[in-house]
Amino acid sequence: MFSLIFLIVFPFALWKAWKNIEMAKASAAWPRVSGTIIAAESAKVMFRKQPRVTFSYSVNGAPFTSQRISFAAGYPPRETDAILSRYPVGKEVLVAYAPDNPAEAGLETGSNRQVTAQMRILLICFALIVFLNVLNFYLSRLNKRTRPPIRTYGAAEIADRKWQT
Repeated sequence: MFSLIFLIVFPFALWKAWKNIEMAKASAAWPRVSGTIIAAESAKVMFRKQPRVTFSYSVNGAPFTSQRISFAAGYPPRETDAILSRYPVGKEVLVAYAPDNPAEAGLETGSNRQVTAQMRILLICFALIVFLNVLNFYLSRLNKRTRPPIRTYGAAEIADRKWQT
């Protein structure tokens, strides 16, 4: 059952991860403006400590705020303090924004190992589920060939006699 649910959700998750990687690659060429860190704290996200940095910036006079540090889906909890120390409240930073949608912005651009981690995890899970299903199929076939025949000890004959009388 878990395999079926995963295989239904897998294409959508893979597509989302791929789009995130593509956006991360494109962000390296985005224009940059000056911004200010307005909040920096650690937050518990899905049972993990994650950095949450809020920054403000303006594009063509229009003010924006965002919380995207990078395009990574998450950070190892041991790196949270290091990330927060890079972005203390009040610090002036360069903010990269999407030219077609200035509300889409980030502090760290480009693709790295953390950005592609989601794709790697999905592909490893997919390969593992396929392997386990093939192994299960093979073992069930092998079990059918080596299982001794089921003995009824005449139960079918006794049932036939009851109906005949």
